[in-house]
Parts: sequence; C-alpha cells; structure tokens
Amino acid sequence: MNAGQNVAYVLWMLASGAAMGAVFDWYNTISGGFRWLRRLRPLCDLAFWLAAAVGVYLLTFRTIDGEFRIWTLVLLAVGYGLYRLTLRRRVVRGAFAVVAVLRFVARLVRRALEMAVVWPLRLVARLLMAVAVALYRVGVMVENAACRVVAIAFAVVTFPVRRYVRRDAAWRKKLAAWQEDLWQRASNWLIQSRSVR
Repeated sequence: MNAGQNVAYVLWMLASGAAMGAVFDWYNTISGGFRWLRRLRPLCDLAFWLAAAVGVYLLTFRTIDGEFRIWTLVLLAVGYGLYRLTLRRRVVRGAFAVVAVLRFVARLVRRALEMAVVWPLRLVARLLMAVAVALYRVGVMVENAACRVVAIAFAVVTFPVRRYVRRDAAWRKKLAAWQEDLWQRASNWLIQSRSVR
C-alpha cells in the first residue's frame, strides 16, 4: 500500500464520519418535526446504520483493499467530531428549514383540497338539506290539505247518520239507562248474597 492510498483512506474516512453525522442529524431532525415520521425513526436508524456500514466497507475496499483497521473507527470519530465543530448548526438549521417548507407545502395542499373538495361538498350538503326541508314543508302542507279534504268529505258522507251518533242521541240515552240498571241489579245481587252468608 503506497502513501497515496493511505492519504485517500484517511480523507475518505474523515469525510465518511462527517457525512454520517450530517445524514444522521438531517433525517433525525426532519423525522422529529413530523409526528407521523417519529414512528418510523427506528426503521430509519436501522437503515442508516446498515447503509453506513456498507458505505464504510466499500470505501475501505476501494482505498486499502478491504482491510478493516482500528484506525477506521478513529478516523470516522474524528470526521464526526470535525463535522460537529464546523457544520452541525448549519445542517440542523437546514433540516429545520426543510421541515418548515414541508409544513408550509402540506398546509397549502390541505387548504387547496379543502377549497376544491370539502367546501363544495359542504355546499352541496347544505343545498340538499335546504331542498329536503322545503320538500318536507310542502309535504306537510299537502298532508294538511288532504286531511281537510278528507274531513270535509267524511262530514258530507256521514251527514245523514250524524244525528244517530251524537252524544245526545236517543239510543245512547237508552243504552246508558240500561247499563245503569244492569250495574244496579248486579250490586243489589252482591249485597244480598253477602247478607245470606
């Protein structure tokens, strides 16, 4: 292994450590900005560490023929430390800016969907409700009119027999007198049967 390979190895490992820190901060900040993405954070962490391991292996294979050395971990840690000291704030601010832009776009899309779908549906529902109320009122008026017509027709048809069904009709008086006589006899009979005992 020559000096050029060693220099490339050192630079690539430092860059990998910095890139791993940047990518981790980036997706961690963005996933923390949205409630539904927080649930996916364990999967994102697993995918990140798998991709980082494969990336480091491929870089070591390309620079130093795949020999894994303890210096690889040290160089990755130094690269991460350099990233933390220099670029971390900018990366996190950039991630927060992405979150703000995504929230703004989501609000715009939601508002556009409300205007394009929800508001017309509400308008149609209100219109249908107004038509239903108007039809109900017309139906009630038609029913009332029909009931009046039926009541008038019933009064006309029953006019000849109405005097027989009045409260002061003769047969009703006779029936009431007969009932009173029946109950009087029944009560007299009960009183006499008790006194016999």
